[in-house]
Amino acid sequence: MEVSGKRRDPDLDKGSAGTTVYCQPCEEEGKRAVAQGFCQTCQEDMCDPCIKAHKKFKVSRNHIMLSKDKMPSSYPSTKQSDIGVTKYCRKHPNEMIKFYCPTHSDLGCGDCVVIGHRTCKVDYIDDVSKDFTNGREFRELEPSIKRAEDLLSGCISKVKELFDEVEHHYKDEIDRLRMFRAEINTYLDRREKELLGNIQKMKTEDESVLTELKTDCELAKCGLVVTKTELTSCDVSYNQRYVTARRAQKELREIHDKMQKMAGRLKAQKYRFVKDADTEGLLESKMGLGSLDVSEEFGRYIPVPDLSTVTWKKEADINVRTTQDKKTCWISSSALISPGLFLLADFNNSCVKLVDVSTRTVTARLQLPGYPCDVCVPADDQAAVTFPYNSMIQLVSTKGGQLSCGKEIKVSPDCRGITSYDNRLYVSYQSNPRIEVMTLDGHIISTFQTDDGRQLFQAPFHLTVSASTPPTLYVSDYTANTVLQLTLDGKVLREYRDEQLNSPETVVEVGPGQVLVCGEDSSIVMLLTERDGKVTELLGQKDGLTQPFSIAFCPNTPAIVVGMNNDDSLKVFNAN
Repeated sequence: MEVSGKRRDPDLDKGSAGTTVYCQPCEEEGKRAVAQGFCQTCQEDMCDPCIKAHKKFKVSRNHIMLSKDKMPSSYPSTKQSDIGVTKYCRKHPNEMIKFYCPTHSDLGCGDCVVIGHRTCKVDYIDDVSKDFTNGREFRELEPSIKRAEDLLSGCISKVKELFDEVEHHYKDEIDRLRMFRAEINTYLDRREKELLGNIQKMKTEDESVLTELKTDCELAKCGLVVTKTELTSCDVSYNQRYVTARRAQKELREIHDKMQKMAGRLKAQKYRFVKDADTEGLLESKMGLGSLDVSEEFGRYIPVPDLSTVTWKKEADINVRTTQDKKTCWISSSALISPGLFLLADFNNSCVKLVDVSTRTVTARLQLPGYPCDVCVPADDQAAVTFPYNSMIQLVSTKGGQLSCGKEIKVSPDCRGITSYDNRLYVSYQSNPRIEVMTLDGHIISTFQTDDGRQLFQAPFHLTVSASTPPTLYVSDYTANTVLQLTLDGKVLREYRDEQLNSPETVVEVGPGQVLVCGEDSSIVMLLTERDGKVTELLGQKDGLTQPFSIAFCPNTPAIVVGMNNDDSLKVFNAN
């Protein structure tokens, strides 16, 4: 075992055999008592009362205590409290942490070094701590901790969003289930009514036939009673009785004929309710009514690394021009719909397109009533598109990978950028430069264009919300060559400016405290880092960029997708 730089404290050699040793804990309280023992664990001389107290408490009762005759002969001028108290070793609770093994990144006591690091070159903490805490590695800890905090804050923010999505999803699926159950109830009620009606109809028909038969029999019987009375009456002449008898004979023949005919009518329908096999099978099915099909996940959080440390590999360009396009494409904006799937706004061809980066194809196209400027995705299966010359925002459905127009929201002229956060739309305007905060149906909640009386913008083109804690708004100012970081109510937090950033266009949030911005005139993509306010070049002309206008980011790869002014191709860069 080798311990780098370990040396004996020269102060331990001071003192003489005749020196009176006093209790150190008492001295720290301003008292003076002759020491009667020495705690080897704490490296302190103690008097009898302090020794008894030391053995009383759980935390120190197992410390190694030397009696007076075994106490060190010298009196150390440097106590453990002077060289810095560390924590007790987790593996050996009675020992203090004194060593660090760089090979295994392990902290430990002397027992740990002997047992697990016999062949390692270990550092004695007392020897290396001062140089370490004054060195570069220690100074880099704080920004590293800040980056980790940003990642965790982003995760916490995403968890909060997922809580809301889970709650909404829960309610939506319960509504769907109950709606289906209501449809089934309505269907069963209708079928029950139809079957009950059929049963009632059969009963009515049988009762009508039987009633008619009964009436005929009762009338014939009444006639026979009258005939019988006339035949047996003493007041009737022989001639009258003869007539009655002959008439009775004829009636009897008619009755017998009727009875023969009635025999065929003397019946009723017998019916039986037969269960529908499919419905009966439903009762036996364990999957009746439906099931829960977990086919996908939503809102999966993917931590984004520090993009300033990533190298980017240029992939082959993707041609996004279609047969319906009449002009050269101008991808003025793009937004991530799902991993690898992007929604593009093609300004020149008045349309939006879906492009799949993995298959390198345009999968859907929707013609629009004007020139689209910016797009954002405020909710699942829904996008919002600004039209500066139509004074409107067009909602577009992206459900199932298909595009269709939804509601139109009328806004003021010259609307440019758009982003969304927490069921709110943030819309920028070039004329009368300002930002409006509105609901998803277009109701304006607030407007901000000044801060402490100072005009905020010259030409606010694009904007995005960063998932930092608390969330903040980034706005690119095309004329001022700056990107402003604002609170969500319009208070300036920071201004990002760089001599290489000219005519900033799209800004896109890529992770907690990290934002990408493209400079159109400088043909550059830059990274803004919130923790230190730095502006760092990621991509430029050397990577094939010429007047980049739009930028989007996919954290799954991760990948950067760049659209350029009057260019049919998308530039794609994947992280190495």
